Amino acid sequence: MPTKEELLALGWNERFIVDRNTHPSYHISSWPTTGMGQQLLAQKAHYRLPHINPQSVLVVVASNAWCPAGWYRLQDMLRHTEQAGYMVALEEVNDISLMPMDAIGVMRSCAAMMALDAGVEWCFMVDTDTLLEPDTLVRLLQWDQPVVFPLLNDLENKYPGTKLVSPTLQPNTGLHPVVWGAMSVMLFNVKVFNCLNPYAWHGSDYHFAQHLGHFGHRIYVDTDTLVNVSRGPARHLAKSWDELWASLRVSFEHLRNDDRDRKPPPWFDPVFGDGQVDRHGTYWALDSDRRVSMNGPETRVGQDNHANHN
Repeated sequence: MPTKEELLALGWNERFIVDRNTHPSYHISSWPTTGMGQQLLAQKAHYRLPHINPQSVLVVVASNAWCPAGWYRLQDMLRHTEQAGYMVALEEVNDISLMPMDAIGVMRSCAAMMALDAGVEWCFMVDTDTLLEPDTLVRLLQWDQPVVFPLLNDLENKYPGTKLVSPTLQPNTGLHPVVWGAMSVMLFNVKVFNCLNPYAWHGSDYHFAQHLGHFGHRIYVDTDTLVNVSRGPARHLAKSWDELWASLRVSFEHLRNDDRDRKPPPWFDPVFGDGQVDRHGTYWALDSDRRVSMNGPETRVGQDNHANHN
């Protein structure tokens, strides 16, 4: 930056030279931050508007009925993301479904409002049938796009030939805009939610993509980031009437009566490994996440205070 004297020599008017923070044209922009978010922006910082907590993420899970291995994979992803410098919060949204899936739109709308109220920059929505990798969230964040989904792989493949994204994409071919994508794993810049009304979250994946498109947003799929899902999206219309009601009954009973699968990884080492397991057998990769109760976050006094409220 040229000195005041150099600018005067170039013919600048002194009234337009801002050389002190008491100058009338000097406007203070001081945004307190926590974590390493500002540093993580790196070269992206020059085009980003200021944010109170840059590179912060609210991870929201629809329900808490985890598939086997789903919980510990999420925990390991949270640890990896926090170690990369991002601030991460976790919220499991209460499932108020009378029948399976009928409240998924409500839960996602709740997640969107929660992210807006929380003041985070990003919202990462996942379903409980996802098998995340440690670097899933970090890889998606690095694209710095308003709406990014990973490429999904249906391990169950109960309905061969059915799509999870349109058009069909090949793995490891970069970032692609799509017409629609299955909504099992979604990363949003929270500002996108200012466009959407609660009804946008209900209905089909295509219907949601229509709402995004109405406001000029497009879904991008990162084909370099693959996420396995233990079962594909439910396709109730493909079932017979008796089969449908039988599956609804199983889901109904599971939702209300079965303990949640929160076991540690098979390779968990309580002495030398990362993370810890509380007295109820729940695996926590981040100690900060253990400050929880049935009614939300609380201050923990002792190492196992959270266990007294579960």
